[in-house]
Amino acid sequence: MRQKLALFDFDGTMVKGDSIAGLVRFMYKSGKMSGQELLMSIFNTIKWKLKKMPVNAVKTHALSPLNRMTKEEAEKFLEQFVVEQLAPQLYQEAVDAMKAHHQNGDLILLVSASPLCYLKYLKDVLPVTDIIATQTDEAFRVTNNVVREEKNKQILAWLAENQVDADFESSFAYGDSSNDLDMLSMVGHPHLCNPHANARKQAPNIPVKIWR
Repeated sequence: MRQKLALFDFDGTMVKGDSIAGLVRFMYKSGKMSGQELLMSIFNTIKWKLKKMPVNAVKTHALSPLNRMTKEEAEKFLEQFVVEQLAPQLYQEAVDAMKAHHQNGDLILLVSASPLCYLKYLKDVLPVTDIIATQTDEAFRVTNNVVREEKNKQILAWLAENQVDADFESSFAYGDSSNDLDMLSMVGHPHLCNPHANARKQAPNIPVKIWR
């Protein structure tokens, strides 16, 4: 039997803004990141938006304070961030949509450009089958940024590894930006959720949902 999928982007789709920015604020407020490091993280983000710094380097710097912790401390801190900061900010409509897919027996994948090192703790909060996200090494350096066509590549790799025969035509996908359009193109039922203007312009025929 072929399996229906429900593919969910995270940042902007299920929660407001970029979750890694929330992690940076949480590290600063918790005393894990200095004021100088916070300013550098903001400066790096500006450089990235101006296309003067690669996104992998921006994310790696944002995660760098975790290297001052032991592995156990870092894991506990990241789990705390998800439980105390991310989970309460989830859009209820997004959670309800995910629960509905779960009840229908769909295979649910959360597919995000944000780092897996903290998103993995959403498995305790959301009814996801698995989470595919940006990968980091033991030093929290970004090794594979899962965005645009890389999302499709990682989804297909996951399906092959888990021997899933996906029914893409009957499947659903949810994303908010042009970075998600490759993933949305994989399925018969794509949705733009809280869409960016450029995404609506590039894909005017995709149905829109507003989740708050």
